[in-house]
Amino acid sequence: MDYQSAIAWLDSLVNYERKGLSRYAAGEFKLDAVRRLASLLGDPQKHFPAVHIAGTKGKGSVAAIVEAIVREGDYHTGLFTSPHLVSVRERIRVDGEMVGEAPLSDLATRLRPLVDRVRAETASPSFFEVHTAMAFEHFAGVEVELAVLETGLGGRLDATNICQPVVCAITTLGLDHTGVLGDTIEQIAYEKSGIIKHGVPVVVADNPTAAMEVIREKAEHVGAPLVPTPRVVSIARPAPLAVPARPGRVPRQLQKVVLQRTVGQLSLKCPLQGAHQATNLAVAVGIADVLRAVGYDRIDDDAIVAGARGVHWPGRLQIVATRPWVILDCAHNPQSARAVAETLPSMVEYDRLIVIIGVSRDKDVLSMARELASLTDTAVLTQAAMPRAMPVERLQAETDLIFTRTRCTQSVTEAVAVAQQLAGPRDCILVTGSFFVIDEYMQLAGMASR
Repeated sequence: MDYQSAIAWLDSLVNYERKGLSRYAAGEFKLDAVRRLASLLGDPQKHFPAVHIAGTKGKGSVAAIVEAIVREGDYHTGLFTSPHLVSVRERIRVDGEMVGEAPLSDLATRLRPLVDRVRAETASPSFFEVHTAMAFEHFAGVEVELAVLETGLGGRLDATNICQPVVCAITTLGLDHTGVLGDTIEQIAYEKSGIIKHGVPVVVADNPTAAMEVIREKAEHVGAPLVPTPRVVSIARPAPLAVPARPGRVPRQLQKVVLQRTVGQLSLKCPLQGAHQATNLAVAVGIADVLRAVGYDRIDDDAIVAGARGVHWPGRLQIVATRPWVILDCAHNPQSARAVAETLPSMVEYDRLIVIIGVSRDKDVLSMARELASLTDTAVLTQAAMPRAMPVERLQAETDLIFTRTRCTQSVTEAVAVAQQLAGPRDCILVTGSFFVIDEYMQLAGMASR
């Protein structure tokens, strides 16, 4: 297959990220299909060590920071994350670079007959399961020294959970995907803690007591050392950016974070903004410390400092334009919306905030809107072009009494046009609510993946 044919085939697979999951489909989650697919490939996941990361908030950011740190230690790295923003190639990275079109095409060509065989034997592998298998095959083929793997959904029955980790991590937990993972923090913790393996250290962010009890019980049951993260001692935010006299490049902002480890304090600078990202940075440093302890001795403090400073992770309070400011954030649950509301006002100076928001139909949009409402002058409601999107009519009904002023649009293209018409040069436009809304904005703006 050429690249376009490979993309067309991948897009023909069942994609729960875009389609959504019903309770019935959630009950069908098993590891049989991905295990069989990996078996037909020769179990590539057994040919490289991994860092395996689950959580409700921050798991992608933690994965990106860890990979950047390990790469600064001069190790040959793999990184598997989801969902992607612009190009599906973003999901599989080696040494920080997206998988090329030719290697992706080759992987799809080799997997297609195997997927057909698995479909006939057990069940049809999903879009995510096939991408997981492709990542494993690619990482094994290029002989990465360490792969950093982000779970897609949950942990216990996530396709990535057939990996062989040297360290696991659980980031901040909250109520999200409750129709699939459960509607209590204990049920969420149970699913996430399913990645914990016998004897493998697990780094855990500070979480509610009820969640920590579930995680601790699982760790004790399988004999996995439970490793707390370094404590965040202080956070020094950069000064808010003043409105420039004319449009131009956005200066890079670095947040200073001081962490307390058992061996002393460590001062870091990181482009990922906010207290929530300081927490994510602490988890990443905790993972790096464990990696050094288990033999990755080139991951010294210099590598940690350089990796934290150099990490690139788009769509997380990312400033992409000036006059007016345009800020992208993939917040898609109330906790993430709260983090945006707490952080954005200190990033840039602005007069009014116009929020472009579109969400998936299974999200708690009422709580998300409440978190953003006090900052919002006008909310431009929209929907991404995918089956899982919440129709804008329902979005309006859900938030009608929350936002002071709203405008309804039927597409992200229309929403961007309305927001740009509303915004003056000293205003700020926030694009948020869904990875898929961010994806469509980035494509409209001609922002290529890197």
